[in-house]
Amino acid sequence: MEFRKIQFTGRSSYIVSLPKKWVRGHNLKQGDVVPLILNPDGSITIYPREPREVSEKKTLEISREYSPDMAIRLVISAYIQGYDVLEINLAEEMPVYKVKIRKILQSLPGVEIILDESRRIVAKSLLDEDDVNLAELLSRIRSLILAMLGDLKLLVEGNGDEIFRDINDLENELDRFYFLIIRAVNRLLTRRGVTEESGIIRRTFDLLGILFIVRSIERIGDHIIRIAENPDPVDVPYLVEKFSAMMEQIEERDLGRIDSLMLELEEKIRSINYRQSIAMESYRRILEYLENIGETIINMSLS
Repeated sequence: MEFRKIQFTGRSSYIVSLPKKWVRGHNLKQGDVVPLILNPDGSITIYPREPREVSEKKTLEISREYSPDMAIRLVISAYIQGYDVLEINLAEEMPVYKVKIRKILQSLPGVEIILDESRRIVAKSLLDEDDVNLAELLSRIRSLILAMLGDLKLLVEGNGDEIFRDINDLENELDRFYFLIIRAVNRLLTRRGVTEESGIIRRTFDLLGILFIVRSIERIGDHIIRIAENPDPVDVPYLVEKFSAMMEQIEERDLGRIDSLMLELEEKIRSINYRQSIAMESYRRILEYLENIGETIINMSLS
């Protein structure tokens, strides 16, 4: 870390000199203009030039060297990295691959297929990145988990297949928003730095915290599905209560309240016989993911 003295020049300007090595390393010279970003934590980021945009287009070459599942993972990876145009070229006619790729493209938020040929698919993101708000997205996935838990309560009480189908539909929607949040965070990091104005992003680490949190929420959704597939009496109202309480702390960051929740979750986890059934093992895992969320919020609180 270097330290530079603030100097006063003219009648109203304060200046800080830039390291000569940094200036020369980026081929800058006297008179060049460099962009600044004022971050929510009070720091200033100086770029040697306009922040580089994520490349607009990504071309994926898919052959039978990859499995269909790997092809899907590559498409998702290109999406969450922020590419606006995805071109998928198939080495030969591969109907199974094409069906799976088309299906995942149709499930990604804001993505439309604009060209569909026998060995080539082109998709474009029509999402307005400036309209994406992380607080709103977190609120949406919170409501999806609560809806899944509501259905799960009905299912463990003996309701039928229609409820199970609804839980699956909600989980698919959860995955969509999970991918969108990862994409949004990546765009914030690569395009603008920490400039999200939802109130939950106060420094760069908070963006990483959001990634950890949404990953835990996505895994909670997976374990709700697992319980639904192996129904057994579990205390769903307790899950609803603790999940809601922990999600509130993403914005409130009340360390005393988080401490209380964490202690209660720890005691509850110790009391569970997770070997009793698949459902009870997943029930315990959900509580552990809530603990993980709490730990991440604590880290975000120290800003």
